[in-house]
Amino acid sequence: IKSEIFKKINITEKDQNMRSLWCLLVALFAGATHAEIASFRLPSPWSFECDKTNSSFRTSGHLIPARCVKVPSSSSEKVQGLQACKMTCGSKGTLWPTPTGQVQLSSDLVHFIPQDFRVVSVSAPSEDVSNMINQFADVFREYLYMMNPDYEGEYKNPFSETPFINGKTVQVSISVESEDLTLDTETDESYSISIQRMSANELSRNSQTDRCEGPKATQRVKSKGKAEEAPGIHITVSAKTYYGARHGLETLSQMITYDDLSDTLQTYSTAFVDDEPSFKHRGLLLDTSRNFMSKKVIKKIIQGM
Repeated sequence: IKSEIFKKINITEKDQNMRSLWCLLVALFAGATHAEIASFRLPSPWSFECDKTNSSFRTSGHLIPARCVKVPSSSSEKVQGLQACKMTCGSKGTLWPTPTGQVQLSSDLVHFIPQDFRVVSVSAPSEDVSNMINQFADVFREYLYMMNPDYEGEYKNPFSETPFINGKTVQVSISVESEDLTLDTETDESYSISIQRMSANELSRNSQTDRCEGPKATQRVKSKGKAEEAPGIHITVSAKTYYGARHGLETLSQMITYDDLSDTLQTYSTAFVDDEPSFKHRGLLLDTSRNFMSKKVIKKIIQGM
């Protein structure tokens, strides 16, 4: 009788051990499967093409010079996302409101990640103006983070260090002429933006004056320059006052979009924009007595202005 009891106890212990092992294997498999699903992404079956035939007039009655239409990627000569199509379809791209001066936007886009976006020089006549430009440059970097749909706030970069495609290095120079920080109806808020291609040697030379990254950025660009495989672009924002430079950076943010096909950012390989405000005073009336607006919504409206 005792031997039979011990046998049953041993069998019960074995069953429990097997069940525990089985549960552990299931948990590990489920975790691995979840991780694999989270990191795997199927290519989009759709692409977007620029339609300049004014075909929408038949249905809407409005003449639209250019619009992006969805087509199967299998029948498209160039597979691209909606934002890339919008940037290159019209003569003004995604710029709004339309700049008052000259606008030249290339049809070629370059990809990059925020890690490769650096302000290499700030030219300002006073320390106060320089500090304000540097502060807004930090805000601009968060603009880049916010373009990614996975951004969770707190200034945490949501972009991967190893994107699907090789990105370019983007260097920015900001120049302001006047040290006057007065803002009134007579303030000159004009600006210009110039985007030009750069060779690897030029990138390496400019990185030595990088205000954000220092020697680390110089070393990184030099390593790319040895193989001559990573040319980038240089963006110059010029203005007479700080407020013009701020408008220029806001316009530059409209010239950068998120590419969901490669999980990178994209901008023009070459471009030129000359602009100034159309009106001396701009305002917006918020009627919160009839339609309640939260503080978060009001902040977004102010940011959009």
